[in-house]
Amino acid sequence: MLPLTKEQVHTIRFLLQAEADSNPRDLALFCTAIDTILRACDLLSLLVSDVTNHEGNVKEEFKVRQRKTGIVTIVGITPETRNAIARWITYSSRRPWQPLFCGHRGGPHSSLSDAPLSRVQYRTLIKKWVAAAHLNPADYSYEQTKDIESVRKLLGQRSVSATSAYLNIDKRQALDLAKTIIV
Repeated sequence: MLPLTKEQVHTIRFLLQAEADSNPRDLALFCTAIDTILRACDLLSLLVSDVTNHEGNVKEEFKVRQRKTGIVTIVGITPETRNAIARWITYSSRRPWQPLFCGHRGGPHSSLSDAPLSRVQYRTLIKKWVAAAHLNPADYSYEQTKDIESVRKLLGQRSVSATSAYLNIDKRQALDLAKTIIV
């Protein structure tokens, strides 16, 4: 599982900006994911009220209680990401109590406006974005690379056991994979 380089992030962001008039959600989602480095479960559970103040403006920083650890983390987002989020909230007419990222890209008249983006949808989007940047999606997928050590490092987890639980794989399988990677 390879991390994206700065140039690759720039390329994907550029591609998403090109289609932002008809698809502002994906740009806001990608930018938020890159800025915050949150796990999918934490990113996808954000509410509009988590990222906006009482006046409805997108905040520079906000707190997130991580589901896996219970630790409250303060994350910051760049002006570019704040603009992308604000654009998405306006486009989709998101309300403070609604999930920030819903499972549809359309405007407010969709019948799925309150349904949050699922982890499966999110993984599919990541693969789509990587492919659009002329990268091999398999290089950015645990299922293909089986590189549990890289996943452990990217998630900031201390043990292979924690990572195996996160990936929903057998502990023995995780340890065997880690032994082949760690020298």
